[in-house]
Amino acid sequence: MTAETGGEQRRGRLHAALSAADSLITSERLRAYSLILLIGYAAGIAVLLATLRHGLDAQGKPPGADFIIFYGVSKLTLAGRALAAYSPHLLLAAERTVFAASRGVFVWTYPPPFQLVVAPLALAPYGWALAGWTLVGLAAYLATMRRAASALLPALAFPGVFMNATQGQTGFLVTGLLGGGLLLMETRPWLAGGLLGLLAVKPQFGLVLPLVCLAGGRWKTALAGATCALVVSGLATAAFGLDGWRAFLAASARTGGYLAAGALPLEKDPSLFAALARIGAPTPWALAAQLIQAALAVALAWPLWRRGPADLAAAAAILATLIALPYLFDYDLALLAVPIAIAARHVSVGAPAGAKSSLVLLAILPIVLAPLGKYAFLPIGPIALWCGFLGLLAIARVEQRDRLQPAT
Repeated sequence: MTAETGGEQRRGRLHAALSAADSLITSERLRAYSLILLIGYAAGIAVLLATLRHGLDAQGKPPGADFIIFYGVSKLTLAGRALAAYSPHLLLAAERTVFAASRGVFVWTYPPPFQLVVAPLALAPYGWALAGWTLVGLAAYLATMRRAASALLPALAFPGVFMNATQGQTGFLVTGLLGGGLLLMETRPWLAGGLLGLLAVKPQFGLVLPLVCLAGGRWKTALAGATCALVVSGLATAAFGLDGWRAFLAASARTGGYLAAGALPLEKDPSLFAALARIGAPTPWALAAQLIQAALAVALAWPLWRRGPADLAAAAAILATLIALPYLFDYDLALLAVPIAIAARHVSVGAPAGAKSSLVLLAILPIVLAPLGKYAFLPIGPIALWCGFLGLLAIARVEQRDRLQPAT
């Protein structure tokens, strides 16, 4: 047997295995698993609330653990001490006025525009503020998923929803802005730009947006986005002054140092940079590898951004963004619901082997990322993101081929 024949046999076996895995993923099973997950989420939240002691869980953290950051920043801002939010010890003191026995130590690394968003939170008691934050964010998430998904039940059961809701984090907000803006580019470009411009609250998620607009000639969206971002940033500057931006840049530099030193929970970061940092790669090498893969993702997505279909181009933009960022966490992976839903709508009989399986790998990533990274030391994050991205591009190629074929 020649090497070429052996290679063909291995490819054949791999194709058969992927096809078999894809055949197990049916709409009936998806609905059943979604219901099981939702019941599990409800039970988990009920147990968590029932076991609280003095408002804290068994790890000494309040419900929606990370939300205490936003609430503490709000208390400082409403007290006229906005810049104190960037001082870890002052923020910790504000957090301890809410839960004196809280064991968590959190820092504020968001830009001044986001401080405007969280400023009103402390006008309500912690529990009501958390509930309102979660419900408003969930509404933004579901509004986006109505455009992306053929059914909302799997979107609601997506593990990223549970992860984000229980951590009180920003994943819903980012999904509503980035996902919603990208999906509206073709039909309502000015509104799309407004939503994308609001990403000034978390500007790193706008990293590839200029390239998406350039590739597709989406000048209305680009103009609206830039204008909205400037207005929001101007309001934040008027509220907090230039010192707010200086404090933000200093806090960002400290966070970069924490990340490079491994002081942050890198097992929750799905980036290639984090995976390389965990095995001791020098920071410049890890950053260089991160930059190379970001450029590769943009190059692969560029033709899709130019020619469409529009929804698949939006999905590719989200995955390219997640691949490009060196600093993100599991709660940010709520964003994955959008490309998963879009790709699932386009999966057809002629889809490449493994396309469905790559979507399943993306779907479970939020909930397996930290355990596999911490206990098995398996860098599943970049692997899953690239599998999902390549699967999406393969689905797009089939879609484009089918559109070019004449009807019979």
